[in-house]
Parts: sequence; structure tokens; C-alpha cells
Amino acid sequence: MASPGCLAGLTVPLVLIGLAFSAVTTVLDDHDTQAAPAHVDGIPDTLLDAYVRAAQALEGMEPQCTGMRWQILAGIGKIESSLLAGHDIAPNGDVSPPMIGPRLDGTGNGGNLTPHYDTDNGRYDGDTEYDRAVGPNQHLPSGWDTYGADGNGDGEKNPHNAYDSALASARELCLSAGEGGVDFTDRAQLSDTLFRYNHSRTYVADVLDAIDTFDALPPLTDDGTGSRQGRKAVEWALRQVGKPYIWGGVGPAGFDCSGLTMKAWQAAGVGIPRVTTDQYHAGQRVSLDQLQPGDLLFYDTTDLGAPGPAPSHVTMYIGDGQMINAPSTGSDVRTESIESELYSPRFMGAVRLGTSVRDIR
Repeated sequence: MASPGCLAGLTVPLVLIGLAFSAVTTVLDDHDTQAAPAHVDGIPDTLLDAYVRAAQALEGMEPQCTGMRWQILAGIGKIESSLLAGHDIAPNGDVSPPMIGPRLDGTGNGGNLTPHYDTDNGRYDGDTEYDRAVGPNQHLPSGWDTYGADGNGDGEKNPHNAYDSALASARELCLSAGEGGVDFTDRAQLSDTLFRYNHSRTYVADVLDAIDTFDALPPLTDDGTGSRQGRKAVEWALRQVGKPYIWGGVGPAGFDCSGLTMKAWQAAGVGIPRVTTDQYHAGQRVSLDQLQPGDLLFYDTTDLGAPGPAPSHVTMYIGDGQMINAPSTGSDVRTESIESELYSPRFMGAVRLGTSVRDIR
């Protein structure tokens, strides 16, 4: 991995954790929990909403599993059902016509050589002899009693409903790991989990590729208070105040500067590059008087011993003239003024992580 490019060896005063959470109250003037673009080309808006809500719901339902994000569920949906191409989806998530896979009779249909005899008496797949995968994420009827979920709160668990199907996938990915749970931000754990979901290395590679595509999408901005993702990233980052700077650290024990900003945006459902110099080129340049929560601030600290090239340090704007910063070895994650005597003279530029989404089809 390339150098995270964070400043090392400086001593600066700490800011109390209480100040940080005071800033949360100031900056996060609503309780928006949405952590995804309002629209992604190629994904029906209702289907995207189903993925977002399922990812958000999982951690409350299954706290042993962390880091679930809509991109993982969308990656599965892209491979399983081409994101419902050719099908309609109602506002409540019902899909029509129902998506029913080929008969799994062991003859190779659907790439399966093992007969899956009927388990639902044809209730979901209309087949009373063999099972067929059903719904947007193609669940087997045999597993629906275990993983099926009511994702839209209508009192039913329907595999042909996008909200129910998405939440069922999230639950299956989590529960298949047992009591130890899954950290979905860990690439190896994610890969293992996908293999348990579908015992095909080709499938795992295809889904991971789709997830990477979604992760690379920039967020949308919406108004002067910053994007939903930006506010979510700030909220997450402020919870890390007081943790130590660790060179190369990406949490949870500690962070370097670009590790903190990357993980904050990842928690908001947005994948950004790992290193400072790449983050500098990941979005749109904005001026200091245009800053919104979540914008990244870049500095040239090479004169203080940071490895080059510049920008060698990154922080994140949290609102009210403050930024959150994982400064250097020997210091902790903290908040401070963007007009800091140390950083202000070394400011290079500010970046907003995207103002549009790109076509993923």
C-alpha cells in the first residue's frame, strides 16, 4: 500500500471529546439516516431504497454483523437479477411479473447439478416438483423460513418483494457466519460470506466486481448543509474522537489521516481512495467559503517532515469552521478550527466527493 501521506511527529493540543459531540449537535441539524444517493442510474429508485434500508436495518437486528452497506446488496442484485431489468417494481416493493428462476432439477439449469426438490409446495415458485430461486435476490424457497424477512413492515415476508428480499439477503449473509458475525468492511470476510451465500468462486468474483463499481460511485449533494452522505460521514468520524493516530491505521483502534476520512465515507456508504494524494483527485474542488460537512481539506505538510508528494495531509470539514483531524504520531483524533495556525498556512485545497453519479450499466 502506498504511504497514507499523513503528517508525523508534530505536537498539537487536544480538543475535548465533549466539544466534538457538541459539534455533532451543531452540524447534524436533522436525523437523516439515509446513506446513499437518491438515485443511481441502472437501479430503480425503489430497489435502491430497499437496499439502503436493509443495510441500515441489519446492524440493529444483528449487532454481531457490522459494516453492511447498500452496495453489497446491490452487487448481489446485479448478478442475481440484473437489478430487475425487464420487471416493474411498485412503491411498496412488490415486483411484477414475479422473478422466478429456472427449475433446479439437477440437469444444469441455473448452473446447478444438484436436484432441489420442492420445499414450498409451489407457494413461491409455482413448481410442486422442484424448487426454483425466487425474487430480486433469487432466494431458494427452502431457506425462506430461516432468512425471510419483512423489510417493508407490511406484516408479510414475501420473497417477491424487494424490501423483504433485500433484508433477507442481509440476514443470510450475516447469520451464515454464526455467532462470530461478519465485518463487511473486511474484504476477506466479505468474500467468505459471499461464498457461503453461493458456493461459486466465479459468483463471488462477479459480485465483488459489482460491489467495487458501486463503491466507486461518488455521492450526490443536495443542499447547503452538505450531502446526506457527508453528514453521515461526519457523524461517524466524530465518534472516533479520542482514538490514537496510528500510521497506516484504518480503525477501529486508531487511524491515520486518510484512513479516518476513508472509513468515515465508507460508513456513509461511499467508497473513496485510500491515500491522501488519490483522495485529492476524487472529487470536485470547492473554495473555503463553500465548505459543507463532509468536504475534505488537504494540506502540504512536507516542510514538517511528512512524506511527499503533497498534499500530505487530509482532514474533514464538520461545519461551523471546524474540522476533524487525525493529525500525527503521538496525537489523538480531534476537532479543531480550519483556521489553525499550524494547518491554515499549508492549505492546498478542498474537495467535495462528487456532485453526480455515473452510469453503472
